[in-house]
Amino acid sequence: MSPLFLISCSTDLQQKHLLNSVKLRTSNKQLQSNFDSCLRLTQQLLKTMVSEKEFHEYFSFDNRATGFEYKNVVLSIKDTLTQMPNSYQIFYDFLYKGDTLSLFRADFDSSLKVIDYRNFHLTAFRQFIDKKLTITRTKAIEIASNNGMKRQRLYPILNCSADKFYWECKNDCNGCLFLDIDAKTGNIIGRGKVVYQY
Repeated sequence: MSPLFLISCSTDLQQKHLLNSVKLRTSNKQLQSNFDSCLRLTQQLLKTMVSEKEFHEYFSFDNRATGFEYKNVVLSIKDTLTQMPNSYQIFYDFLYKGDTLSLFRADFDSSLKVIDYRNFHLTAFRQFIDKKLTITRTKAIEIASNNGMKRQRLYPILNCSADKFYWECKNDCNGCLFLDIDAKTGNIIGRGKVVYQY
């Protein structure tokens, strides 16, 4: 097993550099081996859009979000794992200009086949690195607060599609304002009120 090289980042829950292995709380060697393979496969997916240097510079393994799905529950890497999971969820944070912009997620089934991954997020990350997208999470919060939103409990989400990258900003309350902010220009491209159906 290769040794880990860890560098602390914004929290102790993130590892900034390439991980060949994360020691799980399990005696099941196959589960550990499968998880290590999922880590490597996720890194390969990321490296389809970024270089090795950019991977080290912009991505941080997120062990708080990474998990194992068992029927109706998802366990974390801090949990004791005794059985093989139905699927693996691997997360990496995309860190840009000191700001965590979004998570990259890759899901694998029990045979290590990719079930799903955030392909459009990879495109968005590339555009941030190339400075084609300039509105970071922090800037989106500033724009939202300058347009009538409360900063308290405001958590912008980066939404990505084939041709559109925008920040969805909303305060989590019935009747509160929401804004969609273009990640390239900072223009408001959508606005409305949050309405919950009970």
